[in-house]
Amino acid sequence: MLIALVLGLSVLALAVAWSLRGFVLRQDNGTPEMRKISDAIQEGAEAFLRRQYRTIGLLSIALGVLIYVLYAFFRKPHSGEPAATTLALTTTLSFLFGAFCSGVAGLVGMYVAVRSNIRTASAARSSLNKALQIALRGGAVSGLFVVAMSLFGVGLLYSVLDALHFEPTKIPLMIVGYGFGASFVALFAQLGGGIYTKAADVGADLVGKVEAGIPEDDPRNPAVIADLVGDNVGDCAGRGADLFESTAAENIGAMILGSGLALANPGVFSPTQVVGLMLFPLVARAFGLIASIIGVLVVKAREDEDPMHALNRGYMWTAVLAAFGFVGGTYWLLNPAGHPAAWWHFALCGVIGIATSIAFVYITQYYTEYRYRPVKSIAAASVTGPATNIIAGFAVALECTALPTFTISVAIIASYHLGASSGLAHSGLFGTAVATMGMLGTAAYILAMDTFGPITDNAGGIIEMSHQPEAIRKRTDRLDAVGNTTKALTKGYAIGSAALAAFLLFSAYLDEVALPARCRRHLEARGVRGRPAGRDAGVLVLGARDRRGDEGGRERDQGGPAPVPGGPRHPQGDIASRLRHRRGYRDHRRPQGDGGTGAARGGDADRGGAVLQAVPPRRRDRGRVPHGRDDRWDPHGVAAQQRRRRMGQRQKVHRDG
Repeated sequence: MLIALVLGLSVLALAVAWSLRGFVLRQDNGTPEMRKISDAIQEGAEAFLRRQYRTIGLLSIALGVLIYVLYAFFRKPHSGEPAATTLALTTTLSFLFGAFCSGVAGLVGMYVAVRSNIRTASAARSSLNKALQIALRGGAVSGLFVVAMSLFGVGLLYSVLDALHFEPTKIPLMIVGYGFGASFVALFAQLGGGIYTKAADVGADLVGKVEAGIPEDDPRNPAVIADLVGDNVGDCAGRGADLFESTAAENIGAMILGSGLALANPGVFSPTQVVGLMLFPLVARAFGLIASIIGVLVVKAREDEDPMHALNRGYMWTAVLAAFGFVGGTYWLLNPAGHPAAWWHFALCGVIGIATSIAFVYITQYYTEYRYRPVKSIAAASVTGPATNIIAGFAVALECTALPTFTISVAIIASYHLGASSGLAHSGLFGTAVATMGMLGTAAYILAMDTFGPITDNAGGIIEMSHQPEAIRKRTDRLDAVGNTTKALTKGYAIGSAALAAFLLFSAYLDEVALPARCRRHLEARGVRGRPAGRDAGVLVLGARDRRGDEGGRERDQGGPAPVPGGPRHPQGDIASRLRHRRGYRDHRRPQGDGGTGAARGGDADRGGAVLQAVPPRRRDRGRVPHGRDDRWDPHGVAAQQRRRRMGQRQKVHRDG
């Protein structure tokens, strides 16, 4: 049911994007002079993309073959993973599919963007509001296609592997190649498009403004066409590939953390709830798509109004609706019966992510919009020459990094602590994952505003080069000024979301390799297998520290066996106590409030402890725990003396290992 909902809403978003494409292409396409310039921009942008995607396609195939060989023949599968050839095949195919989906989204978005510019220019001859709506809806085609294709790809891969009867908790690890494929395309699209657009922009300005002394976008300057092409391939295709990668990686990373959360809380979630926990990122992203569609459609501006105000109203609609979707989704899917307060902790994490995106939008507007102090100070410094312009501009650039850094840090820390306080073990990192989902919940609308920038920039160039009246040029200049702000806004948003997504992916990686390899070798040599414990097995939590201290004030290593419900109890004296002795820690106190089980605290897994399945104790160790006492041995008894003698004999073996 959930995966059908995700795929259905993804297809709905793609259908809405296609209908917006039809709306844009039905508008008037201007005079013959305007069409001549627009056709040159289309030809240049499409030639660039053909060359770029041909190269990306060939390199993707070569890299896909390399991935298959490495996974199939050189990587040793971990316990509980699918066979090497199976994992190699699914990873390679998901990599190629991720690159394909990213390419399709970029091509469709570019196709509509280079045809929206002339229709925006034509509409600007009669109405500012009409030009604003055409430009935004043309940009929304790119935004909706990028986010919907990212969501559709992950959902389709999950449904295919689920139909092939793979274990649901293993599927996210089998489709990580999808995010890698998206990252591979984003690398080329961002670098190629970004370098091209800056080179063309600087070249056109040097030739026109500096050498020839003619205005910007003057028809006598042939480099203007290259400049207008660069706006599309850099700010439309490049930024779209960047956010496609962020959403794809965040979806898969959050699914992996959701699987880890379910395994760290055995018995808390039913099998159906485990699937809902893993698919929550996809459901939340689908709700964000619906919110973005509504936000785009409600944008409307008065003729005398600043267009930025209208775009901000649409964004606030999107953010509020996405917040409602998050609250509903957490109550529906993150609400286990044993922890009734967990859902609203995660709902607040999502709201923190949405608030972070709003903060990024307004921080970027403050530093890049012409109405505020930073831009006015740079303009004032420019009066005295280029030297003071560079100094003032660089000073503002350094200043503008402080607030976003602080905002990201607060969001990560606050969402982590909210998640950790939900009552579920290992939920702090999942709280940061939910915050990342919240920040990327409005990605489709942000991308629509990003593509709005090159569309309005191109429209201004078309008006200037086709010698339209000055009043029309002033109207497109208002849209162009707003477009410059929205392009900068999306850059800040993309950097912030990439920072959260990188933190999320690194957390998912640490979640998979929580136990150091050295300890793993020691444990595997003694019969302990490094996989999550089942419901019918005792577990050990190693590596976490309890700072409450013992009577001597020494820090205690919380490393004893932590039985799970229904599992057998094993004495401390087989594996964990030896490792603790080797590391120099001695503690024979019974932990307070554990009911005599010696169980490690539930939060230990969040602090880096590795959960392992333990073997039963040796026969000669049985019966040495005094009846009714803790699982630790009496430090003054005969058994403890024998244990110390035994450990002294084997200490060299442990040290050399």
